[in-house]
Amino acid sequence: MVEPTSSQHPDYRLAAAGRESAEDERLDLLEQIYDPSSRRRRSFVQPRWRCLEVGAGRGSMAVWLAEQVGPTGRVVATDIDTRYLTRLDVPNLEVIRHSILDDPLDLLGEPFDLVCSRLMLFHLKGVQEQAIRRMVECLRPGGWLFDEDCDWGTAAPVDPAHPCYDDYQRVWRDGDWWTSRGYDKVFGQKLPALFERCGLQELRNEASTEVVRGGSPWARWWIPTLEVINELDGADEASRRGVEVMTAALADPTFWLEREVLHACWGRRAL
Repeated sequence: MVEPTSSQHPDYRLAAAGRESAEDERLDLLEQIYDPSSRRRRSFVQPRWRCLEVGAGRGSMAVWLAEQVGPTGRVVATDIDTRYLTRLDVPNLEVIRHSILDDPLDLLGEPFDLVCSRLMLFHLKGVQEQAIRRMVECLRPGGWLFDEDCDWGTAAPVDPAHPCYDDYQRVWRDGDWWTSRGYDKVFGQKLPALFERCGLQELRNEASTEVVRGGSPWARWWIPTLEVINELDGADEASRRGVEVMTAALADPTFWLEREVLHACWGRRAL
């Protein structure tokens, strides 16, 4: 494993220190929910390609990429916290502790055919375009940048007749729960414009959502996600009570919600 040369960026990912077991479980649910569509959308990956996964989490997609590129290809998986990635043992997969914002890009080696990330850029409050530009720098001419990020403000109840609806909406405030914490609740839909500003061509964007019930795998993942983000923001007693209102509803199988809108965006560096 290669170590970075500069300090970690504090807003890069959800902190795991002190709650490793809970974060492992949360990331396992995330993989169950998002990996099938991520694999489908990345199916253009070719044997012998050189790929970079930024903010790789537990590494499920990096392992999948390593399978797609085959023994003559190479995958580099990075995160500022590699405690989960170091468990991987895949011959053509290299793990590097690295911040795409802060650390030298030459630590990552030769340019890549594909640079990708998932649910990472949203958390880089106000510096997403900077991170995208750095990711573009890692591409070879003709290489692809691929990201999946979301509009999280849409993750809201759909049935006004449900007893929990009004209390949930009072806390959620049409997604302004995020805005008050400094996040851009509609970040995902801006990916094509950001990619274009960063010089990418042949742009494509797919968006999808679904309606799910409380207690579903997505709801069970969303509960600890809201709790951790709230605590990282320096939660007070009022904000904790608000999160408790939402998480109680999320555990109720009679409570139906529309999920976030997931945007998948592709762009190609000019030849």
